[in-house]
Amino acid sequence: MNVSGRDEFFAKNQRDLAALYLADPSNPYQQSGRSSGAARWHETRSLIADAVDRDGSFLDVGCANGLLLETLAQWLTDRGLTIQPFGLDFIPELVDLARKRIPQGRFWVDNAWSWVPPQRFDYVRTNLEYVPAADRHDSVERQRSWVASGGRLILCHYRDRGTDQVDVAEFLETHDYGVAGAAVADGVSVAWTDL
Repeated sequence: MNVSGRDEFFAKNQRDLAALYLADPSNPYQQSGRSSGAARWHETRSLIADAVDRDGSFLDVGCANGLLLETLAQWLTDRGLTIQPFGLDFIPELVDLARKRIPQGRFWVDNAWSWVPPQRFDYVRTNLEYVPAADRHDSVERQRSWVASGGRLILCHYRDRGTDQVDVAEFLETHDYGVAGAAVADGVSVAWTDL
């Protein structure tokens, strides 16, 4: 995709997501991208906990209000595991909410496409739909470089109404990445690859 098309894609997403996520200050699920409540949240987000097999630093790309990091830490504590929370989002108001939710975490405001991390992480979690389809492979390559040696890149795809589901494990295989594991729920595909 050309630079102006990509820039327009990011600008539109930033505007649309800020309007949607921040529309209801009383709904933490909506502030994190889903407004369907706790049960659906658990069904679609707890899959990510399956990718975490040891303690370590965890970067949530597109962290929104930090709810995923908060609930993921709780689910992992129940399994005897601990993560150090880090987050990145390009909507400043959401990062402010994440900082309030997880004061011990470290958060950055930036676009993942051009961001240069200050360190590498044991786990990096991101969504394929954060970039135009034509840029997905390049985005994964960039974010793989953010993962520490022996770490894991966790890719997700959440289908929106009117869009097709992407099989993330198939995406990884098509691009010659090893698939260390995968999980699915209705409208959700998660897979991870080790470095």
